[in-house]
Amino acid sequence: MTSPRAQLRVFSPLEAFPSPERERWRGYLDADGGMSRRQAAAAEERVSRRVLLTGRLCGDDGGAMVRRAGRRLLLCPLQLQLRSAVALDSLRTAVPAAVADAFLADEGDLDRVAALAGSGRMPHVLDAAWAPPLVWFAAFSPPERRFTDPPEGAGPRLVYLTIVSQAVERLERVHDVVDGALEDADELLSEIGELAVWLDAFDPSSLLELDYGDLAARLTADDLRDDHTCAEVWRAVEALAAGDPLDAAEAYGTARSRWERRQATPFTS
Repeated sequence: MTSPRAQLRVFSPLEAFPSPERERWRGYLDADGGMSRRQAAAAEERVSRRVLLTGRLCGDDGGAMVRRAGRRLLLCPLQLQLRSAVALDSLRTAVPAAVADAFLADEGDLDRVAALAGSGRMPHVLDAAWAPPLVWFAAFSPPERRFTDPPEGAGPRLVYLTIVSQAVERLERVHDVVDGALEDADELLSEIGELAVWLDAFDPSSLLELDYGDLAARLTADDLRDDHTCAEVWRAVEALAAGDPLDAAEAYGTARSRWERRQATPFTS
């Protein structure tokens, strides 16, 4: 089994897709109706295993998850081939060339990985193994937190949901605050900027969802109920803006240490 992951997903309105792609998705929705969260997770798991075992680029692009907002249909395409290519390209830059070449031995796959990863296309889904990056929470507001624990069902779940235009505005503000208050924050500023650039690729009216995903299944309901990482991140931002670096460090440290403990401690089954 692959590592448990949190995900950041963009659900774009059907009308925001280019014409040929829009018609393809319209036909897909008419025929299939879209994938559930469980179906999407199962498809991603199958592809992840195949890529890890074979080093071969995924050939199946998958379907799409669907949300309805009033009369609007919003889609989050899985884009399994694009995401596989981006992951494999990142692997090639993170390990010695000889290791990467041994893992990706097929010249055709190497060319397709390079072409897809360099295409400029943005995947609708970002994955993070073991812990969501704290910068993701800066795109949301604490009241957008949604914890559910139905008495019968798939177990507790924690998500945040907002509109892309609001997320971009928040990231711009956080960037300005950090840039004005901290020295030697180049790495953090780069992370904020990269997330903003990713979001700028989508229609501003799209929905942005942070889902703890299968991380939630490895935490207790109390763990999730008491998890207010977004509020702690924003307490740190507001403290920096108010000129209180000590309070900022305390709030940010609380959030960071929680996720560090979770990564260092075996998850509940």
